Amino acid sequence: MRCPQCGTENRPDARYCPQCGTPLTAAPPPVQVAVPPKPTTPLRPGPAALPQTRPLSSATTAFALLPEGALIGNERYVVLEGRVLNERWNLYHAEDILPSRQCPQCGTVTEVSQEYYCASCGADISAVPPAYLRYRVWESAEDGAFSACECLLQQGIAHVGLCLPREFFTEAPYGPPRRYLVEYEEEPVSASSVSVPQELSRVLQWGVILARAMELLHRHGIVLVETGSEGVGVKDTRACWLRLERAFRIPPERQSQAPGLFAQNVAGLAQTLLYLATGWSGQGPLPALPPAIATLLMRPASSATVFATALEQQLMEIRRPASVTPIVGYRSDVGRERSLNEDGLLVMQITSVFRSQNTPVGFFAVADGMGGHEAGDVASRLVIQSLAQRIGELLLLTATGQPFPEFKEWFQKAVQEANKAVYERRRATQTDMGTTLVAALLVGDMVTVGNVGDSRAYHLRPNGLTQITVDHSLVERLIAAGQITREEAAHHPQKNVIYRTIGDKSRVEMDIFEQRLAPGEAILLCSDGLSGMISDEQIWQIWRTSTSPQEACDRLVEAANMAGGEDNISVIIVQIAA
Repeated sequence: MRCPQCGTENRPDARYCPQCGTPLTAAPPPVQVAVPPKPTTPLRPGPAALPQTRPLSSATTAFALLPEGALIGNERYVVLEGRVLNERWNLYHAEDILPSRQCPQCGTVTEVSQEYYCASCGADISAVPPAYLRYRVWESAEDGAFSACECLLQQGIAHVGLCLPREFFTEAPYGPPRRYLVEYEEEPVSASSVSVPQELSRVLQWGVILARAMELLHRHGIVLVETGSEGVGVKDTRACWLRLERAFRIPPERQSQAPGLFAQNVAGLAQTLLYLATGWSGQGPLPALPPAIATLLMRPASSATVFATALEQQLMEIRRPASVTPIVGYRSDVGRERSLNEDGLLVMQITSVFRSQNTPVGFFAVADGMGGHEAGDVASRLVIQSLAQRIGELLLLTATGQPFPEFKEWFQKAVQEANKAVYERRRATQTDMGTTLVAALLVGDMVTVGNVGDSRAYHLRPNGLTQITVDHSLVERLIAAGQITREEAAHHPQKNVIYRTIGDKSRVEMDIFEQRLAPGEAILLCSDGLSGMISDEQIWQIWRTSTSPQEACDRLVEAANMAGGEDNISVIIVQIAA
């Protein structure tokens, strides 16, 4: 595909031009795969510094260990060290001959060339230092070794719940052909190393991903050998199957055994989820669980499809929002020293009442635009408009009683769309427009908060205030490094320098937090026109002594103006009625 912006001819699977970063809308969407971090080593002086390949004796034909310095994969990888696992497998640590750059956003690896943007997600990779990536390479001389991974790679089968290897190949470096499976040297954290019990909703979410990935494997006749916690990788709300090199495809002569093997896989997954949710390993009484979930995990269905559907239903049940009544106040002011208010506010909420149960859903956002007239105000408006369109879809789900999506994933997609709108306008107008953003999704008594830049979210309680978000600013980094104190940061000459904004790049990284609100507690969102003018203690005192969230917002804006009003001032308070 040719880039419409710069004319560069791109790879068929590229979604963004690697030369200029322009989105290639006709390209197919990428398949989401769990890509682990890839360890690197600094660039060497050049090919001359590579270890010299030492061939085995010409008379050697047995399955002997390859020497250090051996080249495999059509001379793509150099062996650093190896060890014999058993009479069937050898395991090597190898390094790529060619330097590459790894995308910090999505993990895609690009060989060092004149490509400045990731072809998968569009992120700027020009500043990423090139490095030689290291891999773990499995070797076997057996026919059919790594058949499951070979099938997955050759047929392009991918799933977020599968930690796929880099590649599979067969070659004969010395004597008879050998089969190789190249995996990333580091992989997601094994579930066996996480603390137990884990939050039940998170375990069910992991279970849904793993069960759907297992369903895909079974559809292609692939059976997992490792279904315990050692074979599961986890990170935040994501989970994936590890140890795929041990999986195998069922040969035609064993097709009659498939249902039993598949049922064993499902039982193994159920046992792993039970352990992660309770810490129970089969000894002593089973810790308390909701009866339906305990039955599901103790007596799972034999089909991965049926098991995944049952997990989804139970996850939906425990996510059902609590019955609460939110009270909202908001205010935005130009301040005393600015002639234009570049801040944008969004307040959208809906409440469905059924059988006396209030189910509120709300979305609240503060965007602090930057770049001056026809730039900062445009950026904040574009963000607010884009988010308003997405939250409208979520409010419709509430009104019609449909299940909610995974909140963090929905949040990420909504903000990426808003960032794209600002980024494209910025490039079209050749301005430096941008905006910070702090937003909160309220579903029942649970709030999901996201921020980019230095607009903040606070958790207000009767006994104090806690800052939820972390500013993406220079002074916050200096504080974290111990170079300045928080008191010194308030008067630092570069206190307004921020390193992450909406619209600066084609994709933006957003921090996400979750907070449950008890009756009488509140969430406060604000631009730095408020938090930069009055102290956290003043914010809390004004909220505690106000009769309503709206009165608190009015008094907070007044206090910021009394302190100087050097910037636009915006604040939203969402409080749960006591």
